[in-house]
Amino acid sequence: MLEQIWKKILRRKKVSLWAIPAFILWVASLVYRLLLLLRSLVKDQPIKLSIPVISVGNVTVGGTGKTPIVEFIARVLTYEGFKVGIVSSGYGRKEIKPVIMEGFKLAKCSPSLVGDEMNFLARSLPGVLFSIDKKKSIAAKNLESKGLVELVIIDDGFQHLSLNRDCNIVTFDATLPAKLLKLFPYGLLREPIKSIRRADYVILTRTNFSNDTEEQIEYLKEFNSKADYYRARFISNDLIGTTKTLPDKILSGKSVFLFAGIGNFGAFKKQVSRIASQIDYALELPDHQEYDDHLLQKIKKLARKYDSDIIITTGKDWVKLRNFDFGREIYYLGQSIDLDPGEEKFILKLKDKLNLRNTK
Repeated sequence: MLEQIWKKILRRKKVSLWAIPAFILWVASLVYRLLLLLRSLVKDQPIKLSIPVISVGNVTVGGTGKTPIVEFIARVLTYEGFKVGIVSSGYGRKEIKPVIMEGFKLAKCSPSLVGDEMNFLARSLPGVLFSIDKKKSIAAKNLESKGLVELVIIDDGFQHLSLNRDCNIVTFDATLPAKLLKLFPYGLLREPIKSIRRADYVILTRTNFSNDTEEQIEYLKEFNSKADYYRARFISNDLIGTTKTLPDKILSGKSVFLFAGIGNFGAFKKQVSRIASQIDYALELPDHQEYDDHLLQKIKKLARKYDSDIIITTGKDWVKLRNFDFGREIYYLGQSIDLDPGEEKFILKLKDKLNLRNTK
Protein backbone atom coordinates (compact mmCIF):
# COMPACT_ATOMS: atom_id res chain seq x y z
CA MET A 1 0.00 0.00 0.00
CA LEU A 2 2.73 2.50 0.98
CA GLU A 3 4.74 1.71 -2.14
CA GLN A 4 1.68 2.28 -4.34
CA ILE A 5 1.01 5.66 -2.69
CA TRP A 6 4.68 6.62 -3.08
CA LYS A 7 4.56 5.78 -6.80
CA LYS A 8 1.42 7.87 -7.26
CA ILE A 9 3.19 10.83 -5.67
CA LEU A 10 6.21 10.42 -7.95
CA ARG A 11 3.97 10.11 -11.04
CA ARG A 12 1.87 13.16 -10.12
CA LYS A 13 1.09 15.95 -12.54
CA LYS A 14 2.68 19.33 -11.97
CA VAL A 15 -0.55 20.80 -10.62
CA SER A 16 -1.97 18.25 -8.24
CA LEU A 17 -2.98 17.68 -4.63
CA TRP A 18 -0.16 15.13 -4.55
CA ALA A 19 2.19 18.14 -4.40
CA ILE A 20 1.58 18.37 -0.64
CA PRO A 21 2.89 14.89 0.25
CA ALA A 22 5.57 15.42 -2.42
CA PHE A 23 6.93 18.30 -0.33
CA ILE A 24 7.20 15.94 2.64
CA LEU A 25 9.16 13.49 0.47
CA TRP A 26 11.47 16.33 -0.59
CA VAL A 27 12.23 17.12 3.06
CA ALA A 28 12.79 13.40 3.72
CA SER A 29 15.24 13.29 0.80
CA LEU A 30 17.34 15.96 2.53
CA VAL A 31 17.54 13.77 5.63
CA TYR A 32 18.42 10.81 3.43
CA ARG A 33 21.19 12.84 1.78
CA LEU A 34 22.62 13.65 5.22
CA LEU A 35 22.56 9.95 6.19
CA LEU A 36 24.44 9.08 3.00
CA LEU A 37 27.06 11.70 3.84
CA LEU A 38 27.50 10.33 7.38
CA ARG A 39 27.78 6.82 6.02
CA SER A 40 30.56 7.88 3.66
CA LEU A 41 32.50 9.39 6.57
CA VAL A 42 32.39 6.29 8.81
CA LYS A 43 32.78 3.50 6.27
CA ASP A 44 35.11 0.65 7.23
CA GLN A 45 38.02 -0.66 5.21
CA PRO A 46 36.44 -2.86 2.53
CA ILE A 47 37.05 -6.61 2.61
CA LYS A 48 39.21 -7.80 -0.29
CA LEU A 49 38.91 -11.32 -1.67
CA SER A 50 41.70 -13.33 -3.25
CA ILE A 51 39.55 -13.89 -6.37
CA PRO A 52 38.07 -11.32 -8.78
CA VAL A 53 34.81 -9.66 -7.74
CA ILE A 54 32.28 -8.24 -10.21
CA SER A 55 29.49 -6.01 -8.94
CA VAL A 56 26.29 -5.59 -10.93
CA GLY A 57 24.12 -2.86 -9.46
CA ASN A 58 22.37 0.42 -10.11
CA VAL A 59 21.93 3.95 -8.79
CA THR A 60 18.14 3.85 -8.64
CA VAL A 61 15.59 1.89 -6.64
CA GLY A 62 13.41 -0.60 -8.46
CA GLY A 63 14.17 -2.86 -11.37
CA THR A 64 16.73 -1.79 -13.95
CA GLY A 65 17.46 -5.21 -15.43
CA LYS A 66 20.27 -6.25 -13.10
CA THR A 67 19.20 -9.90 -12.91
CA PRO A 68 19.29 -10.54 -16.69
CA ILE A 69 22.77 -8.99 -16.82
CA VAL A 70 23.98 -11.14 -13.91
CA GLU A 71 22.54 -14.22 -15.63
CA PHE A 72 24.16 -13.30 -18.95
CA ILE A 73 27.64 -12.78 -17.48
CA ALA A 74 27.49 -15.90 -15.30
CA ARG A 75 26.16 -18.06 -18.13
CA VAL A 76 28.82 -16.99 -20.66
CA LEU A 77 31.73 -17.28 -18.23
CA THR A 78 30.50 -20.70 -17.03
CA TYR A 79 30.26 -21.86 -20.64
CA GLU A 80 33.85 -20.72 -21.17
CA GLY A 81 34.98 -22.94 -18.31
CA PHE A 82 35.18 -20.54 -15.37
CA LYS A 83 33.86 -21.56 -11.96
CA VAL A 84 31.43 -18.78 -11.12
CA GLY A 85 29.86 -17.85 -7.79
CA ILE A 86 26.95 -15.46 -7.24
CA VAL A 87 26.46 -13.48 -4.04
CA SER A 88 23.14 -12.05 -2.89
CA SER A 89 21.29 -10.94 0.23
CA GLY A 90 18.26 -12.93 -0.97
CA TYR A 91 15.99 -9.93 -0.62
CA GLY A 92 12.58 -10.80 0.83
CA ARG A 93 13.48 -14.25 2.13
CA LYS A 94 12.26 -15.35 5.56
CA GLU A 95 15.26 -17.53 6.41
CA ILE A 96 18.15 -15.83 8.25
CA LYS A 97 20.70 -18.63 8.04
CA PRO A 98 23.38 -18.27 5.33
CA VAL A 99 22.99 -20.47 2.26
CA ILE A 100 25.69 -21.88 -0.03
CA MET A 101 24.27 -24.12 -2.70
CA GLU A 102 24.58 -25.06 -6.37
CA GLY A 103 22.00 -23.63 -8.71
CA PHE A 104 20.30 -26.94 -9.49
CA LYS A 105 19.65 -27.44 -5.76
CA LEU A 106 18.71 -23.83 -5.06
CA ALA A 107 16.08 -23.93 -7.81
CA LYS A 108 14.24 -26.61 -5.81
CA CYS A 109 14.11 -24.47 -2.65
CA SER A 110 11.18 -22.30 -1.68
CA PRO A 111 11.60 -18.64 -2.74
CA SER A 112 10.74 -17.69 0.85
CA LEU A 113 13.96 -19.39 1.96
CA VAL A 114 16.36 -18.09 -0.69
CA GLY A 115 14.62 -15.07 -2.25
CA ASP A 116 12.54 -14.93 -5.43
CA GLU A 117 15.27 -13.50 -7.68
CA MET A 118 17.88 -16.08 -6.63
CA ASN A 119 15.40 -18.95 -6.99
CA PHE A 120 14.55 -17.80 -10.49
CA LEU A 121 18.19 -17.14 -11.42
CA ALA A 122 19.24 -20.59 -10.22
CA ARG A 123 16.94 -22.21 -12.78
CA SER A 124 19.05 -20.75 -15.58
CA LEU A 125 22.39 -21.37 -13.87
CA PRO A 126 22.34 -24.92 -12.46
CA GLY A 127 26.15 -25.20 -12.32
CA VAL A 128 26.80 -21.89 -10.55
CA LEU A 129 27.46 -21.78 -6.79
CA PHE A 130 25.21 -19.35 -4.90
CA SER A 131 25.98 -17.74 -1.54
CA ILE A 132 23.19 -15.90 0.28
CA ASP A 133 23.53 -13.88 3.45
CA LYS A 134 22.04 -10.68 4.83
CA LYS A 135 25.50 -9.12 4.50
CA LYS A 136 26.89 -9.57 1.01
CA SER A 137 30.48 -9.23 2.23
CA ILE A 138 29.95 -12.21 4.55
CA ALA A 139 28.29 -14.17 1.76
CA ALA A 140 31.29 -13.46 -0.47
CA LYS A 141 33.79 -14.52 2.22
CA ASN A 142 31.82 -17.72 2.79
CA LEU A 143 31.96 -18.44 -0.92
CA GLU A 144 35.69 -17.76 -1.14
CA SER A 145 36.40 -20.02 1.84
CA LYS A 146 34.94 -23.00 -0.03
CA GLY A 147 37.68 -22.73 -2.66
CA LEU A 148 35.26 -23.85 -5.36
CA VAL A 149 34.94 -20.69 -7.48
CA GLU A 150 37.33 -18.55 -9.52
CA LEU A 151 35.32 -15.34 -9.48
CA VAL A 152 32.35 -13.80 -7.69
CA ILE A 153 29.45 -11.79 -9.09
CA ILE A 154 27.60 -9.62 -6.55
CA ASP A 155 23.96 -9.11 -7.38
CA ASP A 156 22.92 -5.54 -6.53
CA GLY A 157 26.32 -4.64 -5.13
CA PHE A 158 27.00 -1.07 -6.22
CA GLN A 159 26.15 0.42 -2.80
CA HIS A 160 27.75 -2.45 -0.86
CA LEU A 161 31.00 -0.62 -0.13
CA SER A 162 32.19 -3.00 2.59
CA LEU A 163 33.39 -5.40 -0.11
CA ASN A 164 36.14 -4.45 -2.54
CA ARG A 165 35.17 -4.84 -6.22
CA ASP A 166 37.50 -5.38 -9.15
CA CYS A 167 34.82 -4.32 -11.60
CA ASN A 168 31.71 -2.16 -11.13
CA ILE A 169 28.89 -2.59 -13.64
CA VAL A 170 25.93 -0.22 -13.38
CA THR A 171 22.63 -0.89 -15.12
CA PHE A 172 20.60 2.21 -15.93
CA ASP A 173 16.98 1.93 -17.07
CA ALA A 174 16.63 3.92 -20.28
CA THR A 175 12.85 4.16 -19.84
CA LEU A 176 13.04 6.20 -16.61
CA PRO A 177 11.76 9.77 -17.01
CA ALA A 178 14.38 12.40 -16.19
CA LYS A 179 12.05 13.97 -13.59
CA LEU A 180 12.46 10.84 -11.42
CA LEU A 181 16.24 11.20 -11.20
CA LYS A 182 16.07 12.85 -7.80
CA LEU A 183 17.23 11.51 -4.47
CA PHE A 184 15.00 8.97 -2.72
CA PRO A 185 12.24 9.23 -1.57
CA TYR A 186 11.54 12.38 -3.63
CA GLY A 187 12.81 10.46 -6.64
CA LEU A 188 14.32 7.09 -7.50
CA LEU A 189 18.01 7.74 -6.89
CA ARG A 190 19.63 5.57 -4.20
CA GLU A 191 22.52 8.01 -4.12
CA PRO A 192 23.42 11.19 -6.04
CA ILE A 193 23.81 10.59 -9.77
CA LYS A 194 27.48 11.61 -9.56
CA SER A 195 28.16 8.30 -7.79
CA ILE A 196 28.11 6.71 -11.22
CA ARG A 197 31.74 7.84 -11.45
CA ARG A 198 32.62 4.62 -9.59
CA ALA A 199 31.39 2.53 -12.52
CA ASP A 200 33.69 0.78 -14.99
CA TYR A 201 30.81 -0.15 -17.29
CA VAL A 202 27.41 1.48 -17.67
CA ILE A 203 24.73 -0.56 -19.41
CA LEU A 204 21.60 1.26 -20.49
CA THR A 205 18.82 -1.32 -20.35
CA ARG A 206 15.47 -1.56 -22.20
CA THR A 207 16.83 0.72 -24.90
CA ASN A 208 14.32 -0.73 -27.39
CA PHE A 209 11.64 1.13 -25.40
CA SER A 210 13.42 4.51 -25.32
CA ASN A 211 14.07 7.12 -28.00
CA ASP A 212 16.69 9.26 -26.27
CA THR A 213 19.50 6.87 -25.28
CA GLU A 214 22.11 9.08 -26.94
CA GLU A 215 21.10 12.02 -24.77
CA GLN A 216 21.09 9.82 -21.69
CA ILE A 217 24.60 8.58 -22.37
CA GLU A 218 25.85 12.12 -22.91
CA TYR A 219 24.24 13.13 -19.61
CA LEU A 220 25.86 10.23 -17.71
CA LYS A 221 29.22 10.97 -19.32
CA GLU A 222 29.17 14.33 -17.56
CA PHE A 223 29.77 12.37 -14.36
CA ASN A 224 31.84 9.51 -15.78
CA SER A 225 33.53 9.86 -19.16
CA LYS A 226 35.98 6.99 -18.56
CA ALA A 227 33.44 4.15 -18.30
CA ASP A 228 32.50 1.98 -21.26
CA TYR A 229 28.87 2.49 -22.26
CA TYR A 230 26.63 -0.23 -23.68
CA ARG A 231 23.01 -0.43 -24.78
CA ALA A 232 21.00 -3.51 -23.86
CA ARG A 233 17.81 -4.52 -25.63
CA PHE A 234 15.65 -7.03 -23.74
CA ILE A 235 14.09 -9.27 -26.35
CA SER A 236 11.17 -11.57 -25.58
CA ASN A 237 11.35 -15.00 -27.19
CA ASP A 238 9.32 -17.57 -25.25
CA LEU A 239 6.41 -17.99 -22.90
CA ILE A 240 7.54 -20.38 -20.19
CA GLY A 241 5.06 -22.31 -18.07
CA THR A 242 5.06 -25.18 -15.65
CA THR A 243 4.65 -27.93 -18.22
CA LYS A 244 5.42 -26.33 -21.57
CA THR A 245 7.17 -23.51 -23.41
CA LEU A 246 5.53 -21.62 -26.26
CA PRO A 247 6.89 -19.13 -28.81
CA ASP A 248 5.87 -15.60 -27.90
CA LYS A 249 4.32 -15.12 -31.36
CA ILE A 250 1.32 -17.08 -30.08
CA LEU A 251 0.31 -13.89 -28.24
CA SER A 252 -0.53 -12.22 -31.54
CA GLY A 253 -3.88 -13.99 -31.41
CA LYS A 254 -4.47 -13.99 -27.67
CA SER A 255 -5.87 -11.71 -25.00
CA VAL A 256 -3.70 -11.32 -21.92
CA PHE A 257 -4.21 -10.72 -18.23
CA LEU A 258 -0.98 -9.18 -16.97
CA PHE A 259 0.29 -8.77 -13.42
CA ALA A 260 3.65 -8.42 -11.69
CA GLY A 261 5.39 -7.15 -8.58
CA ILE A 262 8.41 -5.39 -10.06
CA GLY A 263 10.08 -2.00 -9.85
CA ASN A 264 9.29 -0.84 -13.39
CA PHE A 265 5.90 -2.26 -14.26
CA GLY A 266 5.38 0.23 -17.09
CA ALA A 267 8.31 -1.10 -19.11
CA PHE A 268 7.09 -4.69 -18.61
CA LYS A 269 3.59 -3.76 -19.76
CA LYS A 270 4.98 -1.98 -22.82
CA GLN A 271 7.05 -5.04 -23.75
CA VAL A 272 4.04 -7.37 -23.57
CA SER A 273 1.77 -4.92 -25.41
CA ARG A 274 4.11 -5.03 -28.42
CA ILE A 275 3.58 -8.76 -28.92
CA ALA A 276 0.06 -9.40 -27.60
CA SER A 277 -3.14 -8.71 -29.51
CA GLN A 278 -4.81 -7.30 -26.44
CA ILE A 279 -4.09 -6.69 -22.77
CA ASP A 280 -7.40 -7.08 -20.99
CA TYR A 281 -6.13 -5.89 -17.64
CA ALA A 282 -2.77 -4.96 -16.11
CA LEU A 283 -2.37 -5.31 -12.35
CA GLU A 284 0.66 -3.55 -10.85
CA LEU A 285 1.80 -4.90 -7.50
CA PRO A 286 4.57 -3.80 -5.09
CA ASP A 287 8.09 -4.99 -5.89
CA HIS A 288 8.80 -8.48 -4.47
CA GLN A 289 5.10 -8.97 -3.75
CA GLU A 290 4.25 -11.82 -1.39
CA TYR A 291 1.32 -13.89 -2.63
CA ASP A 292 -1.20 -15.19 -0.13
CA ASP A 293 -4.37 -17.09 -0.97
CA HIS A 294 -6.50 -13.93 -0.83
CA LEU A 295 -4.41 -12.16 -3.48
CA LEU A 296 -4.18 -15.27 -5.68
CA GLN A 297 -7.95 -15.70 -5.58
CA LYS A 298 -8.36 -12.02 -6.49
CA ILE A 299 -6.12 -12.44 -9.53
CA LYS A 300 -8.00 -15.59 -10.54
CA LYS A 301 -11.36 -13.79 -10.31
CA LEU A 302 -10.11 -10.83 -12.34
CA ALA A 303 -8.72 -13.12 -15.06
CA ARG A 304 -12.08 -14.91 -15.16
CA LYS A 305 -13.97 -11.59 -15.27
CA TYR A 306 -12.01 -10.41 -18.30
CA ASP A 307 -12.03 -13.92 -19.80
CA SER A 308 -8.36 -13.61 -20.76
CA ASP A 309 -6.79 -16.43 -22.79
CA ILE A 310 -3.44 -16.32 -21.00
CA ILE A 311 -2.05 -14.95 -17.75
CA ILE A 312 1.45 -13.49 -17.95
CA THR A 313 3.77 -12.41 -15.16
CA THR A 314 7.51 -12.13 -14.58
CA GLY A 315 9.87 -14.98 -13.77
CA LYS A 316 10.47 -13.90 -10.18
CA ASP A 317 6.70 -13.71 -9.59
CA TRP A 318 6.07 -17.01 -11.35
CA VAL A 319 8.38 -19.01 -9.06
CA LYS A 320 6.26 -17.97 -6.07
CA LEU A 321 2.88 -18.99 -7.47
CA ARG A 322 3.50 -21.49 -10.27
CA ASN A 323 1.60 -24.25 -8.43
CA PHE A 324 -1.60 -22.25 -7.95
CA ASP A 325 -4.55 -23.16 -10.18
CA PHE A 326 -5.69 -19.99 -11.94
CA GLY A 327 -8.13 -21.89 -14.12
CA ARG A 328 -6.12 -21.04 -17.23
CA GLU A 329 -2.51 -21.10 -18.37
CA ILE A 330 0.02 -18.85 -16.63
CA TYR A 331 3.44 -18.10 -18.12
CA TYR A 332 6.37 -15.80 -17.63
CA LEU A 333 8.09 -14.01 -20.47
CA GLY A 334 11.47 -15.50 -21.33
CA GLN A 335 14.01 -12.88 -22.38
CA SER A 336 17.39 -12.62 -24.03
CA ILE A 337 19.84 -9.72 -24.15
CA ASP A 338 21.16 -7.96 -27.23
CA LEU A 339 24.14 -5.77 -26.30
CA ASP A 340 25.42 -2.94 -28.45
CA PRO A 341 28.31 -2.76 -29.39
CA GLY A 342 28.24 -6.51 -28.76
CA GLU A 343 28.17 -9.31 -26.18
CA GLU A 344 31.52 -10.75 -27.32
CA LYS A 345 33.27 -7.39 -27.06
CA PHE A 346 31.85 -6.83 -23.58
CA ILE A 347 32.93 -10.25 -22.28
CA LEU A 348 36.42 -9.90 -23.79
CA LYS A 349 36.91 -6.52 -22.09
CA LEU A 350 35.59 -7.90 -18.83
CA LYS A 351 37.97 -10.87 -18.89
CA ASP A 352 40.88 -8.62 -19.79
CA LYS A 353 40.11 -6.26 -16.89
CA LEU A 354 39.93 -9.19 -14.45
CA ASN A 355 42.90 -11.00 -16.02
CA LEU A 356 40.79 -14.10 -16.66
CA ARG A 357 42.21 -16.72 -19.01
CA ASN A 358 39.98 -19.25 -20.72
CA THR A 359 40.18 -22.79 -19.41
CA LYS A 360 38.34 -24.29 -22.38
